[in-house]
Amino acid sequence: VLAVKQMYGYYRRYGYDTICMPASWRPSRGADVEGADVDEILALAGVDEMTIPPPLLESLAARPATDVVHEVKAGSEGATCIVPDFKFTEESYRMYWEADGCGVDKLNEGIASFTAETEKLSDIL
Repeated sequence: VLAVKQMYGYYRRYGYDTICMPASWRPSRGADVEGADVDEILALAGVDEMTIPPPLLESLAARPATDVVHEVKAGSEGATCIVPDFKFTEESYRMYWEADGCGVDKLNEGIASFTAETEKLSDIL
Protein backbone atom coordinates (compact mmCIF):
# COMPACT_ATOMS: atom_id res chain seq x y z
CA VAL A 1 0.00 0.00 0.00
CA LEU A 2 2.77 2.42 0.89
CA ALA A 3 4.63 1.73 -2.36
CA VAL A 4 1.48 2.29 -4.42
CA LYS A 5 0.78 5.58 -2.62
CA GLN A 6 4.34 6.72 -3.24
CA MET A 7 4.25 5.76 -6.92
CA TYR A 8 0.84 7.36 -7.39
CA GLY A 9 2.07 10.57 -5.79
CA TYR A 10 5.25 10.59 -7.85
CA TYR A 11 3.42 10.08 -11.15
CA ARG A 12 0.87 12.78 -10.34
CA ARG A 13 3.43 15.27 -9.03
CA TYR A 14 5.51 15.06 -12.19
CA GLY A 15 2.57 14.85 -14.59
CA TYR A 16 3.13 11.36 -15.98
CA ASP A 17 0.23 10.31 -18.19
CA THR A 18 -0.28 6.85 -16.73
CA ILE A 19 -2.91 4.86 -14.87
CA CYS A 20 -2.14 3.50 -11.41
CA MET A 21 -3.95 0.14 -11.15
CA PRO A 22 -3.02 -1.98 -8.11
CA ALA A 23 -3.95 -5.67 -7.95
CA SER A 24 -2.93 -8.89 -6.15
CA TRP A 25 -4.41 -8.13 -2.76
CA ARG A 26 -3.21 -9.75 0.47
CA PRO A 27 -4.93 -9.74 3.87
CA SER A 28 -3.20 -6.98 5.81
CA ARG A 29 -3.71 -8.51 9.26
CA GLY A 30 -3.77 -12.19 8.40
CA ALA A 31 -6.26 -14.32 6.50
CA ASP A 32 -8.13 -15.30 9.68
CA VAL A 33 -8.96 -11.71 10.76
CA GLU A 34 -12.47 -10.54 9.88
CA GLY A 35 -12.37 -7.77 7.28
CA ALA A 36 -8.62 -7.96 6.70
CA ASP A 37 -9.19 -9.26 3.17
CA VAL A 38 -10.13 -5.81 1.88
CA ASP A 39 -8.02 -3.51 4.08
CA GLU A 40 -5.51 -2.81 1.30
CA ILE A 41 -8.31 -2.02 -1.16
CA LEU A 42 -9.93 0.41 1.27
CA ALA A 43 -6.57 2.04 2.01
CA LEU A 44 -6.11 2.76 -1.70
CA ALA A 45 -9.62 4.04 -2.40
CA GLY A 46 -9.31 6.80 -4.97
CA VAL A 47 -6.42 5.53 -7.10
CA ASP A 48 -7.16 5.51 -10.83
CA GLU A 49 -8.37 1.92 -11.16
CA MET A 50 -8.10 -1.42 -9.33
CA THR A 51 -8.19 -5.05 -10.37
CA ILE A 52 -10.35 -6.72 -7.72
CA PRO A 53 -11.40 -10.40 -7.90
CA PRO A 54 -15.10 -11.30 -7.43
CA PRO A 55 -14.78 -12.69 -3.86
CA LEU A 56 -13.26 -9.41 -2.67
CA LEU A 57 -15.91 -7.40 -4.55
CA GLU A 58 -18.53 -9.42 -2.66
CA SER A 59 -16.76 -8.71 0.62
CA LEU A 60 -16.68 -5.00 -0.20
CA ALA A 61 -20.36 -5.01 -1.17
CA ALA A 62 -21.24 -6.46 2.24
CA ARG A 63 -19.53 -3.58 4.07
CA PRO A 64 -21.13 -0.20 4.82
CA ALA A 65 -20.19 2.54 2.35
CA THR A 66 -18.86 4.55 5.29
CA ASP A 67 -15.90 2.13 5.53
CA VAL A 68 -14.20 4.18 2.81
CA VAL A 69 -12.96 6.98 5.01
CA HIS A 70 -10.04 8.26 2.95
CA GLU A 71 -9.31 8.66 -0.71
CA VAL A 72 -5.86 8.75 -2.27
CA LYS A 73 -5.99 11.85 -4.44
CA ALA A 74 -3.19 13.81 -6.00
CA GLY A 75 -2.20 16.45 -3.47
CA SER A 76 -3.37 14.49 -0.41
CA GLU A 77 -0.90 13.35 2.21
CA GLY A 78 -1.22 9.81 0.84
CA ALA A 79 -0.11 11.00 -2.57
CA THR A 80 2.80 13.14 -1.41
CA CYS A 81 6.26 12.19 -2.53
CA ILE A 82 8.61 11.33 0.32
CA VAL A 83 11.34 13.53 -1.17
CA PRO A 84 9.73 16.12 -3.47
CA ASP A 85 12.71 16.54 -5.78
CA PHE A 86 13.60 12.84 -5.92
CA LYS A 87 14.43 11.52 -9.39
CA PHE A 88 14.75 7.83 -10.16
CA THR A 89 17.92 6.58 -11.74
CA GLU A 90 18.36 2.98 -12.79
CA GLU A 91 20.58 2.44 -9.76
CA SER A 92 18.10 3.94 -7.26
CA TYR A 93 15.21 2.08 -8.89
CA ARG A 94 17.03 -1.25 -8.55
CA MET A 95 17.90 -0.50 -4.93
CA TYR A 96 14.27 0.27 -4.01
CA TRP A 97 12.93 -2.62 -6.07
CA GLU A 98 15.23 -5.19 -4.53
CA ALA A 99 14.22 -3.98 -1.05
CA ASP A 100 10.51 -4.54 -1.82
CA GLY A 101 10.09 -8.28 -1.28
CA CYS A 102 6.32 -8.16 -1.72
CA GLY A 103 6.60 -6.32 -5.04
CA VAL A 104 9.19 -8.75 -6.34
CA ASP A 105 7.08 -11.74 -5.25
CA LYS A 106 3.89 -10.36 -6.79
CA LEU A 107 5.62 -9.47 -10.07
CA ASN A 108 7.08 -12.97 -10.32
CA GLU A 109 3.67 -14.51 -9.52
CA GLY A 110 2.01 -12.30 -12.13
CA ILE A 111 4.53 -13.17 -14.83
CA ALA A 112 4.21 -16.89 -14.04
CA SER A 113 0.41 -16.66 -14.14
CA PHE A 114 0.32 -14.75 -17.43
CA THR A 115 2.83 -17.20 -18.93
CA ALA A 116 0.72 -20.19 -17.87
CA GLU A 117 -2.47 -18.61 -19.24
CA THR A 118 -0.72 -17.72 -22.51
CA GLU A 119 0.43 -21.32 -22.89
CA LYS A 120 -3.12 -22.57 -22.24
CA LEU A 121 -4.46 -20.18 -24.87
CA SER A 122 -1.78 -21.28 -27.36
CA ASP A 123 -2.77 -24.91 -26.79
CA ILE A 124 -6.42 -24.08 -27.45
CA LEU A 125 -5.63 -22.19 -30.63
